[in-house]
Amino acid sequence: MKMLSLSKALKVKNRLAGRLAKLNATVTVYNCTVEGRKNEVDVAELDKQRSALSNALVDLKTAIFEANKGIYRNIVLIGEKKSEVDFLSGLNTKHGEEPHGYQGTNVKYVSVIQKHDVDKRVKQLEKEIDDLQDQIDEYNAEPKRVKVEASVLDLLS
Repeated sequence: MKMLSLSKALKVKNRLAGRLAKLNATVTVYNCTVEGRKNEVDVAELDKQRSALSNALVDLKTAIFEANKGIYRNIVLIGEKKSEVDFLSGLNTKHGEEPHGYQGTNVKYVSVIQKHDVDKRVKQLEKEIDDLQDQIDEYNAEPKRVKVEASVLDLLS
């Protein structure tokens, strides 16, 4: 068992996730070949590695969750607020009469949620996101340690 800082554990998690994604892609590409043709990679071995990486990620994500559980609600909340900003920013807010089509026939658009509403809500959400981020940063200012099995770190080499 090895103790890592929370920031190092997050870096390890991201690297493991990246390796898992690459293995997934390789297995997907090479899983099926023409009969009689030698496969360029050992798919069965890569599938075992995939499984080991997946299990290691579960353990590491759980350890990271444990270290973050004091602030976890804010982490989830900030993600949802960012999703809300993305949703609102992509919302069609046409409102009023505009020419439409090649003949220029006027069409009257009616938006329930209008641009000024979106702008106001986005501004409020951004303030809430900043406040949550400040709380998360304050929580993270206190060093946290994460227990990681040595075998998890071995998967990085």
